[in-house]
Amino acid sequence: MTGAISTERLFSLSSFEGLKLLRSYAATQRNLSTPELIELIEKIDPDGLSLDLEAGTYLGTLVGTNCPMNGTAFYQACIKVVVIQHQPLWAKAMRSGRKKFVSTLDNDDQDVFKAAGLMGDPPSLEIVKWWDDVVGHARLITDNEKMEQARIAEFLSIEHERTRLASLNIDKQPEWPGLDNNYAGYDVLSFDEGQHGLVNIMIEVKSTIASPLRFIITRNEWKQAKKAGAAYIFHIWDMAKEEPELHVRTVEQVAPHIPSDNEKGQWSNAAIPLGI
Repeated sequence: MTGAISTERLFSLSSFEGLKLLRSYAATQRNLSTPELIELIEKIDPDGLSLDLEAGTYLGTLVGTNCPMNGTAFYQACIKVVVIQHQPLWAKAMRSGRKKFVSTLDNDDQDVFKAAGLMGDPPSLEIVKWWDDVVGHARLITDNEKMEQARIAEFLSIEHERTRLASLNIDKQPEWPGLDNNYAGYDVLSFDEGQHGLVNIMIEVKSTIASPLRFIITRNEWKQAKKAGAAYIFHIWDMAKEEPELHVRTVEQVAPHIPSDNEKGQWSNAAIPLGI
């Protein structure tokens, strides 16, 4: 049933009320299976045909049996479990703030949040805690997507370097220290021909979908880059393209765009334009 129930159906008052109706009948008709329960409700209850009982059945596998079935706490539990388990696309926008986020939803979805008592002014401390908790899960969704994009970019750099080394007849394979050691100071170790043989090339891999194209560099990354000098390069992958496009930048090219510390203020992150 999971694959047949879309998030749009699941996240609806019809689904939520369907679950509530199912559980109220199940409490008195314990001998009936779920299909039999649905058949009974559709025959004798005025709401049986208007509510999404199929979506409500699946929702019931996500919402704990100890969830209160009356009042706003029920709707709050339903919303929370859909955000966590189904990760709808709109969940990421929850980080923008309560009212701004809800204003982007259609009227039906706005009604779900209102029914849950989540839009009252001023909000109670319990409601503030609910939003903070759920937004925390939304942040995890975004962070996981960013991590996935970063790993894909690192893999692309590994493949790029394999091809480049083969074209130079260098009988070595690039290494991926960034996967095994977050403190390595770079993501990929590759090689190049030097004056006296092979030399190491440390590659910091960045991924971006920003427009105009830019990437973020941290103070620690720049410290490592300055220390390595010409042996350190940046691979920046434009992930917005259907086929990700690689841009390579040297320490010398990036240096003019690094901010300066002033008095007691120190920079920690800098956005570097690719049009350099």
